[in-house]
Amino acid sequence: MKIERLLVAVDFSDTATAAARYAAEHFVPGAEVVLLHVIDPPARPRFARDMLPPEAALEAMAREFAAKRSMELASSLPNSVRSRIEIRVGKPHDVIASTASDVDASIVVIGPHGDRPRPWRFLGTTADRVVRTSPVPVLVATVPTPHPPRRILVPVDDDSSTSPVLEWTRDLADRFDADVTLLHVWSNAIYSHVASMSYAETRTEADARREIESELRGAAEHWLKEMARGGLTRERVTSTVAWGNAGDVVVETAQSSRAELIVLGRNGSGLLSGALLGRTTATVLHGARCPVLVVTKSSGA
Repeated sequence: MKIERLLVAVDFSDTATAAARYAAEHFVPGAEVVLLHVIDPPARPRFARDMLPPEAALEAMAREFAAKRSMELASSLPNSVRSRIEIRVGKPHDVIASTASDVDASIVVIGPHGDRPRPWRFLGTTADRVVRTSPVPVLVATVPTPHPPRRILVPVDDDSSTSPVLEWTRDLADRFDADVTLLHVWSNAIYSHVASMSYAETRTEADARREIESELRGAAEHWLKEMARGGLTRERVTSTVAWGNAGDVVVETAQSSRAELIVLGRNGSGLLSGALLGRTTATVLHGARCPVLVVTKSSGA
């Protein structure tokens, strides 16, 4: 998989700047970096229109400021990084999505909202919308490491989005020489359903629980190993099965395994549904303390 161009959305906050540097220096060194700043003109109250400069003058001032800061950011990147600057006007999430198509970006890179005291808890509505609407995968560079990711966590299910997720995982694992953990989360609802049948066939609840966990874990681990044979180096892949709320389990597993990157699919299992950011992906994006790559359904190698 060839990643030729990164579209990095910047608002000149510390988190956005860190995201740009992480992507350019560690995630895809050698790719062209397009630094995009979107000017979102504020609403102009009618009663104060005569007191404010004309819209054209305000936009010119904003462009001048953005150009200066963008050039400063570009000059702070390593000399080997090829970069260019785009300054556009509009609603940030719409402009980011359209610019990704215009410049033929391979990945969109965004940081969490720069004004939040705890960025891993509050991602911001713009980032949420970008993840939902981007035509290409989105890297949310939350708390990036000062080196390429060496441990990758990949939550998977049997949805159609799994294939591109594994294609990206295979490429990134080779690119970073990283270890991969495949995670499947059984919902509490499925667990309870199976439990209700097993309790009648065993003498104690403890026996039923052990039997349920053994059977479900065995089936899931066999399935995960079959998927890993599709191109992932088996020596670098482990699989794990857990029960509970998928988003919470992913965040907890990422922390306990010290994951440095999470790769998610954008479809299936409520990851993204309709016009709203799905519960699982929202929980992971808001709770993860490492970068998260959200892969679109049609973005396989």
